[in-house]
Amino acid sequence: MKRSILKTPRPLSVLMSLAWLLPVTTGAFALSGCAAIVVGGVAAATVVATDRRSTGTVIDDQTIELSVVDHLYSAEEIGNEDHIKVEVYEGVVLLVGEVVSESNRQLASRRATEVDHVERVVNELEVAAKASTGEKLDNTWLTTKVNTALIKENPVAGFDATRVKVVSSKNNVYLMGLVSRKEGDAVAEVARNVAGVEKVVKVFSYMD
Repeated sequence: MKRSILKTPRPLSVLMSLAWLLPVTTGAFALSGCAAIVVGGVAAATVVATDRRSTGTVIDDQTIELSVVDHLYSAEEIGNEDHIKVEVYEGVVLLVGEVVSESNRQLASRRATEVDHVERVVNELEVAAKASTGEKLDNTWLTTKVNTALIKENPVAGFDATRVKVVSSKNNVYLMGLVSRKEGDAVAEVARNVAGVEKVVKVFSYMD
């Protein structure tokens, strides 16, 4: 199991955001000697059940994600006109969305890298106007279409498509997950053929 990051003090805003992580008094998972916690809710339990990451790594990734968001938006230069979406898998941070300047795009990379236990940062931010509500809905719809295609087409026999995290931004699709190279190539090929997808970027963590 990866070392738990829960020993690291976090800014108050992040700790408040972690309120949905419920403490468990008995029979829970011990994470590297820290107080045991689990992700609250049935949806989270389902993710842990199908995810190839350990429970501790899932929680670590969620904590990193909240910490990155907090650290990005605590920068004076990053404001309401910047739209930065953060996704984390196996310590890899993906940044997508729009920022007002190239300097803010570079700043986002630096700020994300400064967060404890970030393995690497994949910066796909664009210098552009903030996405409209309609564009955000289009991103959500594209993600839904790709997820549906992966489940329907089952690119690799026996592969659970819910193990792949699909992120969409401006017709570009980003794929995250813990996969073999064969699985990653097959999943990318399915995503590439979904109507509306202009580019597929593999941000996988490979098992081989």
